[in-house]
Amino acid sequence: MIKLENKIDKIKAILQKNDYRVTEGRKEIIKVFVNSNRHLSPLEVYELVKDKNISLPTVYRTIDILKSNGIIKEVSFNNERYFELKLFSQKCMHIHFRCQKCGKIIDIYDTNIILKLIEIRNELEKQYDFLIEDVSATLCGLCSECRKG
Repeated sequence: MIKLENKIDKIKAILQKNDYRVTEGRKEIIKVFVNSNRHLSPLEVYELVKDKNISLPTVYRTIDILKSNGIIKEVSFNNERYFELKLFSQKCMHIHFRCQKCGKIIDIYDTNIILKLIEIRNELEKQYDFLIEDVSATLCGLCSECRKG
C-alpha cells in the first residue's frame, strides 16, 4: 500500500506535469480525498478545509482540476455532485446506490452483478464499435434502514 505522503507527491507530480500549481490550499484538498473512504460533495470538502483559510471557489476549482486529470471521479445523484478518489483506489468496478430519504451512498461490489455489467459494456463496445473507458452505474431508492423506519 502506498503511504499518504507518497500518494500526495504522485498527485502533485501529475498536476505539475500538466502545468498546474500545487498551492498549500490544493494540497490540503488533495489530502482530504486521499484520506477519505467515502463520497464527498464540494461543500463537505469545504467544511473539512475552511479552517485552513481555503475558500469555496478554491475547492470547486481544485475539484475540477483533479477530475480533469483523472485523480478523482464524479458521481451524480439528482443533480448533486459527489467525488471519490479514483487514482490509487482499492475499489474495483462498483455500483452506487443512493438512499433518497437519508442520502446515504452505498457501494455495491456483488461479483455476479459486476460481471453482468461488464458483459453489457462488452456487448455495447462490440455492437456500436465503442471504446468504453469507464462505467458508472447509479441506483436510487430507499436503503434497508429507511424502509424499516
